[in-house]
Amino acid sequence: MKPTPITLTGVQLTAEEFVAVNFRLWRTRPRTRLNHWILGAAVGLLGLSVGLDIYQHGQLSQPSTLVFLVVAVLYAVFRAGLARYQLRRGYARNATLQQPVDFTLTDTELVTHTVGGQFSANWSLIRRAVWVQPHWLLLYPSEAACYYLDMRRLQAPATAADVAALLERLQISQQHQ
Repeated sequence: MKPTPITLTGVQLTAEEFVAVNFRLWRTRPRTRLNHWILGAAVGLLGLSVGLDIYQHGQLSQPSTLVFLVVAVLYAVFRAGLARYQLRRGYARNATLQQPVDFTLTDTELVTHTVGGQFSANWSLIRRAVWVQPHWLLLYPSEAACYYLDMRRLQAPATAADVAALLERLQISQQHQ
């Protein structure tokens, strides 16, 4: 008996969801995490230095340390804001992301249906799958592009567990974020 295809209908990514999903992925990238760790250590050490200076002298004797602390904090806020801004801009420039998509997942292929037509991709083209909680599954045919599947749009009786089982049967690497 041939397994029933899994369908997701009307998947449409809003700008807010796009930013939330991709910002979460950006924060977990090794380079971003390293930058956050270094920045956090610098802010902590500068804060400790300002505190010790005030404790020892009763006032701030090295105002340059406070300036560096403020600059580091502003950089951290600016960097996060810039990442969100760039994600919003990327979403606004990509009309494809803003259109509803129907997905059909079979044992052999991933089929997308849009107003522009239908496209089929053999599962061998999908390099990895990333589950971004609470609702999104991203399927990557390359590092630069992915399919966004909204698990809230699964058609009964299919479940997210069925999708995960299909990916496991197809031996597609799955990560959870």
